[in-house]
Amino acid sequence: MIRRIVDFYRLQIHVMRTWRPSGGSRFRRILVTLVMSVVAFALAVMLTPGITIQGDYGFWTTSIVAAVFLGILNVAVRPLFIALFASVSVIAVFAATLVFQIASFFVLPFFVSGLQVGGLVAALIGSLIYAFVLTILTAIFSVSQDDSYWSLLVQQLASRDPNVVRTDQPGLVVIQVDGLPHDVLSRQVRAGRVPHMSRWLRSEKYRLSMWDALLPPTTPASQAGILHGNNDGIPAFRWYEKDSGKIMVANHPDDALVIGQRISDGEGLLSNGGASVGNLFSGDAARSYMTMATIKDKSQGLGKSQTFFSFFASPTNYLHTLVLFVAEIGKEYVQARRQERAGIVPRMHRGMPYPVARAATNVALRNLSTALVIEEMYRGASTIYVDYTDYDEIAHHSGPERPESLDALDGVDQALATLEKASAQAPRPYRFVVVSDHGQSLGATFLQRYGKTLGDVIRELMGGEAQVAEAVARVEEWGQTNAFLSEVTQVKGVSGRLARTALRNRTENGVVELGPTKAAADRDEAIEAAKPEDRPDMIWMASGNLGLVFFPPMPGRATVEQIAAAYPGMVEALANHPGVGAMLIRSAEHGAIVVGRDGIHYLDEERIEGTDPVAQFGGKAREAFLRLDGMQHCPDISVVSMYDPEFDEIAAFEELIGAHGGLGGPQVRPILMYPAEWELDEEIVGAEAVYRQIRRWAERELGLRFGPDGSAAPLPKPERKPAKEAPAA
Repeated sequence: MIRRIVDFYRLQIHVMRTWRPSGGSRFRRILVTLVMSVVAFALAVMLTPGITIQGDYGFWTTSIVAAVFLGILNVAVRPLFIALFASVSVIAVFAATLVFQIASFFVLPFFVSGLQVGGLVAALIGSLIYAFVLTILTAIFSVSQDDSYWSLLVQQLASRDPNVVRTDQPGLVVIQVDGLPHDVLSRQVRAGRVPHMSRWLRSEKYRLSMWDALLPPTTPASQAGILHGNNDGIPAFRWYEKDSGKIMVANHPDDALVIGQRISDGEGLLSNGGASVGNLFSGDAARSYMTMATIKDKSQGLGKSQTFFSFFASPTNYLHTLVLFVAEIGKEYVQARRQERAGIVPRMHRGMPYPVARAATNVALRNLSTALVIEEMYRGASTIYVDYTDYDEIAHHSGPERPESLDALDGVDQALATLEKASAQAPRPYRFVVVSDHGQSLGATFLQRYGKTLGDVIRELMGGEAQVAEAVARVEEWGQTNAFLSEVTQVKGVSGRLARTALRNRTENGVVELGPTKAAADRDEAIEAAKPEDRPDMIWMASGNLGLVFFPPMPGRATVEQIAAAYPGMVEALANHPGVGAMLIRSAEHGAIVVGRDGIHYLDEERIEGTDPVAQFGGKAREAFLRLDGMQHCPDISVVSMYDPEFDEIAAFEELIGAHGGLGGPQVRPILMYPAEWELDEEIVGAEAVYRQIRRWAERELGLRFGPDGSAAPLPKPERKPAKEAPAA
């Protein structure tokens, strides 16, 4: 223990000598920090009963001396708490740091003339006010934690782990900006936002391309394809499997584990020493954090991360997060009210619990994900894949191009800048690829437009007497938050026990379920528990503007002939509804067909009767329908909503004004940003093609290998000509 503490301080001296903050000199940074510390201390004195300044040196002189003394104590003593308590628990680090802050205030009068602290209670209140005010000032003046001396010290500590991989061979960091359409990013580059990505592109250091997301453009299907090169059998975010009577939900840990086992061949993008942060599937990673498919794997998770513990060694860290968390909730209420007053349409109700989910993804989880990626870079991981869900979460509720969504995109951009800066001190060089799993399309919802849900319409067309079940509750937005809390409850020691106690009423089988996920799971279980003869006549689900319709009494995939016999006229009437753009159905005679208001596209026969219902969606719509039709659990009827090409708008079947999952608009045009000297090998159609391209880049440009112990043979380069890159801006 003594030797470890000595090593801590030896390293601290080294960091003090080499620290070079960006955006100005080291002296300027220290001066700004000192001024903020003085102001924070002065306010603590003014607001705390029992703390006074009396003497010949004056109020401000005494405050300066006290702030300097507190700064010296923090630099000199704080690392001791990591050395002594990090191996115990998060609570131990937190408690020790809190005691240290109180003790610092309590002993100040012995070193600062004229200062009086009237007991431990005054020291407690004063230290909390000081830390709180300093946190607010730090946020206001953008003295970022990633640019701080303390952050560099923690990074250097991580890099001294004996298990660190040190090599000149570059590693790869893949950053998924969830839900970001190419259309939105290119416009923001032209508008002068996303400054870091803009510099990458305008300096021609990186290229911006667009890939075609096939049906369904959702996180489960796309991320499975990108991480594993296989998204077979994932027809939506959730779906019904007739053969087992099971409802699969991609962000339920048990279901995510099953899906991951189905799609993995051991050659995932993170195989051979990679790390997964905040994803649905692991990509065969050696280490996974907040990853849905591995939540119940006790060898994975936050309990294996030093970042999770060191975060609590600084009161500024958790107070900074708490302040911004509360501020984000307040910001959401202000922005929602502003939309209402301005009469902006389309819009939706944005009340609780959504503001909490927004604050979690846009503040706490973004910061934690960034810290985990930095930890893995300092560990020397070969490949790292992180999913930032901030933009997607807010765009669902506010609209893909509304100010609050673009603010979230700027926040992700800042995270990218932090990661690139941190990589400069990593034990191996890193290259970056930025990808989105899908885009988003705006539009008033089906219910807002027509006063009924898709399920209501179909039930009426079935005669009004049919027994109908639905699974349309919004559960996607709580996935990453629940993954984080579930892993916290599994941390060993006091921290885990406290988390388990606090969340015991929202935990089932080791998984925390906040938001509407518990009620949705209960409804799903009721459907699954029914005997085959008692199952409903129809089950429908919503995945953005893709409606999934299943007829459980009809074994296998029902054909249009079977449906027409059971419910005469239903298919034609549904196709003629103004909110329906096209329907994919299987015909016993003609194979896969897409039915529209004025025509039918016979996919298998490659012929069109009347007006082509596929053509309105443009792009790779035909390939998208064929892809969905080939999936094992394809719905009996796959309904794609109406599409307005003038405004690129759709009508989601769930209550979200920014949506994805079907066809129409920017939702099928996600981004792929990569180093400018790399070349595209093929036209990127579908998420599986993204996997092939990133893996070939990693193998060809970086010398990385995949599969168990790197034993997989490199992917061959295709002979087909690559597509042209989309314009950067």
